[in-house]
Amino acid sequence: MAGSFLDPILGWLLYLHPALAVLAISFIVSVVITLAIKLLTDQTLMKDLREELKRLQKQMKELRNNPAKLAKVNSEFMETNMKYMSHSMRPTLYTFIPIILVFGWLNAHMFYPLPPGEPFEVTIEFTKEIDDSIQLNIPEGLKQVEQPKIDKKKATWFLTGDAGDYVLQISFKNKIYEKEVLISPDKNIYVQAEKSLKKPGVLFFTSTDENGANRIIVSNDKVRPFQHLPILKDIPWVNNWSWLGAYVLFSLIFSMTLRRIMKIY
Repeated sequence: MAGSFLDPILGWLLYLHPALAVLAISFIVSVVITLAIKLLTDQTLMKDLREELKRLQKQMKELRNNPAKLAKVNSEFMETNMKYMSHSMRPTLYTFIPIILVFGWLNAHMFYPLPPGEPFEVTIEFTKEIDDSIQLNIPEGLKQVEQPKIDKKKATWFLTGDAGDYVLQISFKNKIYEKEVLISPDKNIYVQAEKSLKKPGVLFFTSTDENGANRIIVSNDKVRPFQHLPILKDIPWVNNWSWLGAYVLFSLIFSMTLRRIMKIY
């Protein structure tokens, strides 16, 4: 559902190298969060509370051999820290939902296309039980390599095919569910591997249709931003980082830098 309105806003990221795409979104999110903290908190108060916490920490170190006084200072420290935390949490109330939507969009799109000639899986999930009447219309250019597996609430087909852009149609009880599938050798293209079949409801609530259709999942490989960078090819653990790991690394660097530049407390 997030992709329906975030594609025009974030779609340009899909034309970048994955490392650049994650770098860009990390920078944008870090700027938004830092500005929110700057504008939505009393920085003078935050500075005073931070300095008070440092002063109390210093006192606690000096009073390690005096349990009675240490307990009193520790209580004061906890109270001051609670004030600091409550003020610093205010921007989170405004940025939490937008950032979760951005993460959801990235999690749905940060997948490589399927390689030509290699087997892949297509799975449709339901919240209700299904039967053998469910069918997949296999378009020209694709072929089935194994018999489909139909469980109580999901069905999986095993396919392979030539390079191309396909539309799969799954029919069940007079309903047709569609999912685009891209097969390409180009690793600089990213595709949506999962499609939600839920209907939008009130606010952020969704519901399934009368069949209980939930989502369609294609077994694309997740993007690993550093995998094809020559400078990092000899560092296996970096090559295997997911987009989320790269995001955490970049956002830590950007957040610390922006906080210093903007004097955030």
